Parts: sequence; structure tokens; C-alpha cells
Amino acid sequence: GNELIGLIGNEVVRRKDELSLDARELGNLACGFSHYHMIPCCKDVLELIYERFQPQAHVDGVSLEDVADVFSSLPVGQRLNVIPSGFVEEIIQLAIEKSYKARMEDVRDILVSVFQMDDLSDDRLCQ
Repeated sequence: GNELIGLIGNEVVRRKDELSLDARELGNLACGFSHYHMIPCCKDVLELIYERFQPQAHVDGVSLEDVADVFSSLPVGQRLNVIPSGFVEEIIQLAIEKSYKARMEDVRDILVSVFQMDDLSDDRLCQ
């Protein structure tokens, strides 16, 4: 498991300029790597996900499931110190906007992740 995830993560980081990942793919990566935070490439993969997800957040094709998947990685992103300034506030706003199509499990995933974060009042996270 860890070895395969490490290979995938290293390849994603190595080919980051060639890869075109949509919101669903970014969400799947975020969700997966949030469970493998001990792998050295995890920090670089999450950093890439947060960079790429921001511009896509305003695309109609982004679902609440995609938002929930990225959101689920935030506690790990916070521990690794890779969350861009203002990202948490933006993703919360996006979750609110997408909530009209909410699935219960997506809302649950978002709320569980919020309670796993250390300090939401950290000025670096919400600006």
C-alpha cells in the first residue's frame, strides 16, 4: 500500500507540469493522500492539489463531493503546513455554494474534517 501510494505521489509530482487534473481527480488524490501523510511525497502532492483546486473551484463541474474530498485532506495539510493563505475560507464558501445539491455523506465529511483541524482562527488559513 504505502509503496504504491509513494510511487503514484512521486510520479504526480514529477509530471505535475504535464498533468491536467480535473476537480474529481484532485479530490480523489486529496482524499487518498490524506490517509498516507507519513509518505515523504505527501506534502508535495497536497501542495499541488491545493494550487490546482483553487482556480477550478469556480467551474460549474465541481461537485460538493469534490469539495468534500479536498476538504477531508485539510487536517493533514494543516499539519504539513501546505495550505495556501485564504484557502480554507474559499473552500468553506464553495461548500456553502454547492450545498444545494448536498449528499449527507459529503456534509458529514466536511464537518468531520473541520473538527479535526487545530485552529481555524489561524490568520494564515482564513484571510
